[in-house]
Formats: sequence, structure tokens, C-alpha cells
Amino acid sequence: MAWWGAGIGASIGLVFGGPIGAIIGAGIGSTLTQDQRGLGSSEQKQLGFLVAAFSMLGKMAKADGVVTQDEIAFIDRFIQAELQLDGRSRTVAIEIFDRAKSDPTSIYKYAEQISDIFKHDAPMRETLYRVLFMTALADGQLHPAEKEILENMPIYLNLQGNIYARIEAELRGRGGNDWGSGGRTSTTATEDLNRYYELLGIGKEASDSEVKKAYRDKCKSYHPDTLASKGLPDGFTKFANEQMQQFSEAHEKIMKSRRKHG
Repeated sequence: MAWWGAGIGASIGLVFGGPIGAIIGAGIGSTLTQDQRGLGSSEQKQLGFLVAAFSMLGKMAKADGVVTQDEIAFIDRFIQAELQLDGRSRTVAIEIFDRAKSDPTSIYKYAEQISDIFKHDAPMRETLYRVLFMTALADGQLHPAEKEILENMPIYLNLQGNIYARIEAELRGRGGNDWGSGGRTSTTATEDLNRYYELLGIGKEASDSEVKKAYRDKCKSYHPDTLASKGLPDGFTKFANEQMQQFSEAHEKIMKSRRKHG
């Protein structure tokens, strides 16, 4: 992502407008060497996604009133190990994260703008939501303020279905840390099966061939290469792959249940 420093400034900020454009136009990365080659359409979307992502991550980390060392460590690992940003890009990402912690703009304003930029690309919006969810759980707890944001966020990202419950159940099923006042709670086989159907966007009355088609359609829409062509930045493919794994599990569990009760 060496192009972070290319064309970042007022001219690119005007392309976006809104809170994303304001951050870019304010001179994020102004200490970096810039050139005049500009950014292509795909690169502009990647830049918008990254600015929104790190701004929202900063606000999520500060939602409970304090940014913990666990959250800082998670962001640092995310930037270096997951996104593998180069030195200049890490500087910009951290600057965005730090500014967002004191920026008065609501986290939902960034979500609304991302929803508009990627209005035809639900997988892109869901990928960002997944990143926010994992950041909120980085310290092993889900603070009430973080929970409120995650419960409200699907409306602003225009995500359909009860995606909060679905991702919560997914992360809980991995056997991770407890969270919430009551800690982890178990789910029944019926609840899990309902979640699998919802994940594939089909009802229980769907035929086997319809289940298979839904699974293939989801995999095609959420494939990392597909999302990259729509503007998903390098590094975020880890989260796209996790979504793909969930589709595979859903298809497998649904078909296994049908064979068992067929």
C-alpha cells in the first residue's frame, strides 16, 4: 500500500467529501512524500475504506471511555501482521486512529458514508463490521458502550438480518474469552442450524439444490479476489476468508442435518 502517500490531500479529500474527505483533506500523511499521479477508482475506494476503517476502529476502542493496552496491541498487530502496511502507511494509519479518538464526528457518520460508497457491495460493508466486532472483543470483554455500537451499526452499514447475533454466535462458538455481564452462553443445535440458514440467506424449506446454489453464490460474492476488485485493501482478505469459512461450515452442517433426519 505504498500509494498511501500519493495524492493524499485536499484534491482527493474533495472526491469523497463528508468525514472521510475531511480527514484526507486535513493533511493526513502530509509529512509523506507526495506525487501528482493521482489515484485510480479502485485505489480511491481502498483509501476511503482504510480511512473509514481506522477512524471507526479508533472510536470503537474509545467507546468504553478508555483505550486499553489490549486494544492498542490488537491494532498494532492488525496493522503490522494482518495488513502488513509498510512504514509510511503504518504512520498514516496510526495517525488516523489517534485523531479519531478525539474527533467529534460520530462513528455512524463514517458508517453512513461507507454504506454510500459501497452501496452495492454488502460483503464490503460486512467485512468492516466484522473487523469492528473483533476489535471490540480484543480485550476479552464487550463493554455496554461497545455492545450498543455493534447492535446499532448494521442499520448505518445497511446490513440485513440479525447480523449482530450471527457474528456474536460465531465468535462465541470459537471458544474465545467470555464477554458481557453474563459471560458466554451456549447455543442449542436448533439455534445453530437457524443461524446457518440465515447465513446462506435461505429458509429451511429450500431444496438441497437451492442450498448448494446459495452456498456457491455466497462464496462467489465474498471471495477475496472478488472483494479486491471492488476496493477491499490488501490485508483485509483475512476477514473475507473467515466469512468464506463460515459459508462452508453452514453448508456442511445443513447437509449433515438433512442426511441425519432425512
